Formats: sequence, C-alpha cells, structure tokens
Amino acid sequence: MNTVKEQAAQPPKLEAMFEEMQRIAGDDPHRPGVVEQLSAVMKTALADPQVQQYLRDATADNPDLYGSMKDPGLGIMGVHSAKIGYREPHDHGDCWAINVQVSGKLRLVHWTQDGVDPATGKVRLRKIDEVLMGPGDVDCSPPGVAHELYPETDDSIELAVRCHSLASIIQNRYDRTNGVHIHWSWGQKKAVETGAFEVVGEAGLNALPPGEAMTARVK
Repeated sequence: MNTVKEQAAQPPKLEAMFEEMQRIAGDDPHRPGVVEQLSAVMKTALADPQVQQYLRDATADNPDLYGSMKDPGLGIMGVHSAKIGYREPHDHGDCWAINVQVSGKLRLVHWTQDGVDPATGKVRLRKIDEVLMGPGDVDCSPPGVAHELYPETDDSIELAVRCHSLASIIQNRYDRTNGVHIHWSWGQKKAVETGAFEVVGEAGLNALPPGEAMTARVK
C-alpha cells in the first residue's frame, strides 16, 4: 500500500491532494477520466502558495513524495529538474505520465512513433507539440507518447506522477544526438534492446536536438 512520505509541517491541502489522488486512481488508474481528474486535483492544490513553498523545499534531493519507485501503484516524485538538466524523449511504456510544474519554467516536447521505415528498419519519430510550463501548469503524456524536457530556468522544479512503479515497465528512450532508440528497463537498470530511429515531419525536422551544454543529466 502506498503511504504519504513523512514530512514536517505538511500542509493539510497537500495531504488531502495525495489522498484524493489515491481515491481517484483506485485499482485501475487507466480508467477513462482518471488522468483528467488527477490533473484537476493537482492544479487546484498547486494554486495554494503554502503548498508550492512546501514542495519547493521538499524536492531538493528528488524524493518520492508519495509511493515508491519499487512499490506498485500511484507514485509522485519531486524533481529538481534544473539540477538534473535535459532529459531525452522517453515514454512510460504502457503507462501515462503527468508533469506538474512547481516553480520556474520547463519546456516539454511531445513525440510519438509513426511506424517503421521499410527500407532502413528505423523507427520513425514525429513531434506532436510542445508547451512552456510555469508554476501550477499540468501536462499529461498518454501511454506510448514520449516527452522531452528542457529546464528553462535555474529554479525549475516539477512533480512527476506515475500510475505504476517504473520498476515494472520497459520504456522507449530516444537519443536524438545519436539517433539511437533504446528499450530501457528500470527494474534491471539497463537497455534490454537497442535500435535506430529517425525524426520525420516538418515540425520534427525543425526541433533540433539540444546543444552540448544541455545534455548533462543524472542517470
């Protein structure tokens, strides 16, 4: 069972948010309408300055605020994204993901697979859209949709919400600098398969990979 991580002086509205999210997710977080309801609950809670300040203070070490990376079920991690840096496009396998901006600004780009080139065998990756997130903004990535994250300010902090433990999924990762497509196992902490991909579509071709200064990240 998931439990709220112990934190000193946790705002009642934050505790209520965790409890309401668990009630909504229930035993099947893939039910229609769950993502939308979770997003609305978080957006309401994050409108409270006390909740925002608490989360800014609580995310210094990228902790699990609710649930655990190893345990099944709903989980919420506080992410000091400015410290981690750029994150390559990646999905959460057959699970959705929700990102909630706590402070600063974060540019988030969505990508989707668009078949396989029959001549080269390369997976086609197409850009869907992108959004610049500020405090209180909520973004949802459906199953199979990859998100690419660029911290735009030094104070960028977010909540990363997952419907299942990452240890139970195989996710697609796309190294846009080298064109390498990786099937990554969080449980095994290794790539279980590798291949190649190419960016297709006018919007995708205009979405250049990040420069060298943006590529540092904590694995």
